This record gives sequence, structure tokens and C-alpha cells, in this order.
Amino acid sequence: MNRAITISRQYGSGGRELGEKLAMKLGIPFYDKELIAMIAKEGNIEPSILEANDEVEPDLDNYSTRLIEPEYQIAMTQRIYAVQETVIKSLAEKGSCVIVGRCADAILPHAVNIFVFADMESRIKRIMSLNPELSRDEARGGINIVDRRRKAYHEYYSPIEWGKMEAYDICLNSGLIGVDGCLDAALAYINHVK
Repeated sequence: MNRAITISRQYGSGGRELGEKLAMKLGIPFYDKELIAMIAKEGNIEPSILEANDEVEPDLDNYSTRLIEPEYQIAMTQRIYAVQETVIKSLAEKGSCVIVGRCADAILPHAVNIFVFADMESRIKRIMSLNPELSRDEARGGINIVDRRRKAYHEYYSPIEWGKMEAYDICLNSGLIGVDGCLDAALAYINHVK
């Protein structure tokens, strides 16, 4: 199979870990945070500006704590997205790879697009195991904030509704079968993709 695989995910569902394991198992490149450096270089964008605007939709109502005028935010986030789109398409053209987040599913509609989700309790446990200093309430609050941000970002740049089953080739419940179960299911699915 010579096709990109994209992974969209709820925060705390293990989507990034699944992507890493999937790429390793298939022997193909994995891209997540690595894209920031690639986008910064391709777009000649200061990495700190890119990180501050990473997967963030423009704040059209100026409610953001970012001290940037809305007009500049729109221009900057659109510029970042345009460069991101170029980089992601270029990676997919080079060959099979796994890309996590960054609207890759909308940018690459012919990729194998996976969505990873889990029940709230499973996500809270996962976040707390990775960040033991967090309380349950802090973990839950962080999950809600990140999921809202991901949804808003995705739906600002894409007509695809983030997390809606019909938008993906396969949806995996890591709360039920764990990341390794999701890996097995994804591999079984990918082996049948022509």
C-alpha cells in the first residue's frame, strides 16, 4: 500500500501513540510535532510564532489571551495553514506515512483517515498517568479545552465535521480495546485497502 494514513483524535485517546506504533509496524515515516519545524522552514516562519498558532483557529471575536490583532491572527493562521497544506501534500506525494492532526484528513481525502476516541474516564486516566501532578478536574478541564480547540480549528479550515463518523474510514475506541487493540484493528483495515 502506497498511501498516507492520517490520525485525528480526541485528547487523551492515545491517537499519537497509535500513530507512532502504526508507522513503526509498517516501516513508514511518522509526523506529528516534527511538522512544526518543517512548516517553519518551508514558510520561513519563526518557530515561536508557529508554535503559538499551532492548530489554533483565528480569534475572530478577539477573546483570545494572545496579544495579536484579529486581522493579523487571520493572516498568520491562514499563512500557516497554507504552508502546512503544502508540506503535508508533499509528504504524502513522497510515499506512505502517518500524519497526526493538523487537518491532514481534510488535506488528504484519499488517505486512510482514522479517528481515535475514548470515553471520558479512560481519557482522564490516560492524561493523569502521563501527568501525575494533575488532579482529575484539571485533567478533565484540559481534555475539554483541547477537544474544543481541535474541533474549532478543524471546522474553520475544513467542511468536514471533526469526529463525525462518516468523515473517516475507520473510527477506533481506545477506551474499549486500548491502543494496542486499535493498532491491530487499524492494521487489519489497512491490509484490505487497495
